[in-house]
Amino acid sequence: MSPRILPALALAGLLTGCGQGPHLEGSVTPLLDLHYEKAEALADEDEASVRFLTAQGSGENTILKVAARLDRLQLTPGTPIDLAELLGEEEDAPQRGTVSRSVLDEPARDFPRILRGTLTFDGALTPAAKVPGSFHVTFVNGTDVYSGRTIFGRFEATVP
Repeated sequence: MSPRILPALALAGLLTGCGQGPHLEGSVTPLLDLHYEKAEALADEDEASVRFLTAQGSGENTILKVAARLDRLQLTPGTPIDLAELLGEEEDAPQRGTVSRSVLDEPARDFPRILRGTLTFDGALTPAAKVPGSFHVTFVNGTDVYSGRTIFGRFEATVP
């Protein structure tokens, strides 16, 4: 190997590792850029959620929001929330979980229904806390461009 190639390969390796930043993974990634700058977790009596955010001028873009309704559910650190759970007896009843995206110059979008998925916060969502967690979602098969696809990731979210 030429003595000039080794430094070039090392530099190429460093450059490809730079600028990646935190990101979400899954089969949706060829369709959407899921890199984010920060994650925020919120909870009230109705809903717990994690939002993955990037700055946009004086505002921010929600790259992805994973939310869970807390109807008849106690939010417990370390316990996965079943996002696909139906909140009624009917087959088309609302689900506990939703996934959405709100980015400037894109239409706000809700994703298809969830076939299976969980959201887990590994700590209590108390103000100013940094809470690690994870989620994974597989969407139902259908005609939507995101049907049958997946999104997942680990995060460390700040509670505002």
